[in-house]
Amino acid sequence: MLKDAIQSLENGFQLFDWYHVSWLVLTALVIFIMFKIYRQADLKKRRKIRIIWALVILMLEGIKNLVLVGQDAFWYGSLPFHLCGLGIFIVLVHAFRKGHSVDMLLYCLTLPGAFMSLLTPDWTDVSAFNYLHFHSFLFHLLLFAYPVTMLAAQELQLSIRKIWQPILFLCIIVPLIYVLNVVWGTNFMFLNEPPAGTPLVLLEDIVGEKYYIIGFIGLVIVYWILLLLPIVFLKKRQ
Repeated sequence: MLKDAIQSLENGFQLFDWYHVSWLVLTALVIFIMFKIYRQADLKKRRKIRIIWALVILMLEGIKNLVLVGQDAFWYGSLPFHLCGLGIFIVLVHAFRKGHSVDMLLYCLTLPGAFMSLLTPDWTDVSAFNYLHFHSFLFHLLLFAYPVTMLAAQELQLSIRKIWQPILFLCIIVPLIYVLNVVWGTNFMFLNEPPAGTPLVLLEDIVGEKYYIIGFIGLVIVYWILLLLPIVFLKKRQ
């Protein structure tokens, strides 16, 4: 029975089956371990951990692209212009730069983006024995675990007043990405159409293809409201 279950992974997996849930449990375990290690470290060691963590995420992206080049499968859509791909650079800035200039970007963009990728991955039809399948899980696991660990360690300075930062970021990036999607025929940040097997398909069914992007913006606003409510609550308690 176990052998059959493993062999079935050759054709990918289903959302929230035993295999998918195993990766989610592993993600929680990694966050717990990294939080324990990070909390016990002094300031100098914490910075070292952040830098190594960020470089590992960057390295994973580099290896993925080398694999694609080796398979003659690299194309414009392989570039890190999805929200999680941009998260690589947000994490790098946070790791190397002293201060809290990108804390709200980590919290409002990288964290929810990586979380949704893990919760509703769009690589369900890729064989579990394919490197790109393994990369997708490990990459998003580390990308999600980074801001969560920083948040749990109380290293993120979050404020409603700083919501302008992710808004400005998206106002600059989204039009550029949209143009690239039109020119290259890509679907970065899923602006043109929803990836199969994700909640965005349901969103398009509800609002229609014509108003998909408007519904997408509304979904982002809902996510941000849910993320900002804990900040408001904590501020009131203080």
